[in-house]
Amino acid sequence: MATLFVDNLTVLDFSYLHAKRGMVGESWMVDLELSGELDEQGMVFDFGDIKHAIKKRLDDTADHRLLVPADHDQLSLREEDQRIQLEWSYQNGIIRLGAPVDSILQLPGEEISKGSLTVFLIERIREVVPANVDEVLITLREQSLGTAPFYHYSHGLKKHEGNCQRIAHGHRSGIEIYENGRRSRYWEKLWADRWEDIYIGTEEDLEGTYYMDEIPHHRFRYEAQQGRFELLIPEDHCYLIETDSTVECLADHIAGELAREAPGKHFRVRAFEGIGKGAIAEAGQMRV
Repeated sequence: MATLFVDNLTVLDFSYLHAKRGMVGESWMVDLELSGELDEQGMVFDFGDIKHAIKKRLDDTADHRLLVPADHDQLSLREEDQRIQLEWSYQNGIIRLGAPVDSILQLPGEEISKGSLTVFLIERIREVVPANVDEVLITLREQSLGTAPFYHYSHGLKKHEGNCQRIAHGHRSGIEIYENGRRSRYWEKLWADRWEDIYIGTEEDLEGTYYMDEIPHHRFRYEAQQGRFELLIPEDHCYLIETDSTVECLADHIAGELAREAPGKHFRVRAFEGIGKGAIAEAGQMRV
């Protein structure tokens, strides 16, 4: 029996429901190992087929979705006409979501973890590998950022033609901020704290603010190519911006806010959207 491996096969960007933190944006890299007998080509499985079959299966299953623990007693789900209505109660309030059914992935168990998602994805991969593959192993892992700050954010991009239009998907993102040409861990930590477990919403998508058990909740709603999306989430877990929440707009927003908060200084922001990609923005001017 032989084993092949593919490191960094794909990155899964998604959000999940947590009993204490609410809605959490996450980005996990996927490493793959396949073991089995060699086929007529002398391979366990062709690397090209791995990208087309296995990567696609992983992306179609878990990427850009909201992952929910199907057996948690605080979760209520109702599915009708290819739409799903969800309610999640946690210590800070209530999350309600109405969306096309493909926006959600229900996982067995009472919490979302690397272990529960790993088991689920391995079963999905077994459906697309050839008969000579006897063992499938995947490893889910975060990007190693050392001591560098990062934040978890969720959002939705109604104008996007792909799955980014789903109103509740997210990322685990690093940030680099340079003040007058020098990297500033102070400003990086400030924004990482500001956007810890945050939902970034566009002001024009905000339908209103409602009190649930005396706790203010924002309600967002928009129409996109995949259908109608609605989200109710506690106000203190939201950050409103005037623009869409693309990473280009987020980098520009952060740079602009920094220039406003620290006038007379120049800022360069490298904001990540998950792993290995993002946008750069600059604002402000150094005093002469």
